[in-house]
Amino acid sequence: MKAKPAILALAMSAMLGFPASAQIPATGEGIGGIYAGSYLCEDGEHGVVLDIAVSEIEGRTELRVNGTLGIVPVLAGANGEFADVAGSFTISGFLLTEPRGANTAGYLQFQREEWLLEPEGYGSANFRGQLNRRDDGLWQITGTPLAGPTSEFCSDLIATRFLP
Repeated sequence: MKAKPAILALAMSAMLGFPASAQIPATGEGIGGIYAGSYLCEDGEHGVVLDIAVSEIEGRTELRVNGTLGIVPVLAGANGEFADVAGSFTISGFLLTEPRGANTAGYLQFQREEWLLEPEGYGSANFRGQLNRRDDGLWQITGTPLAGPTSEFCSDLIATRFLP
């Protein structure tokens, strides 16, 4: 029997220590800001910094997400081919404030836009994941960067909001 995505997301949230019933404010208040963390790719671990703003979309149960995604080196990725990669590109997408179909409230998706600082030989990525409130009250994004023709090249992005 295959697990439904919404049930799987709630189960994963509980396993990671996130409250399963995290309320996403309809206005997006308190969600925008700077998030930092890392993600894994076949070539190693990379640091990520997200500077996002959220805004309401009139008459919709989703919020608009705009911002910048930055890629930075991390010690754990020091042996990979792209160990010293650093760059940034703009992003845009949406965040669900209420469940829709198989997706739960907090489902987040964004698309890459244009490079601001493009590292040689490195590509930008789209993203899909989940926004949850941690037990300590901080917002955290978890999910998968969608790099290349398949989403299997990169995985396990986690970034926590640490600056408003």
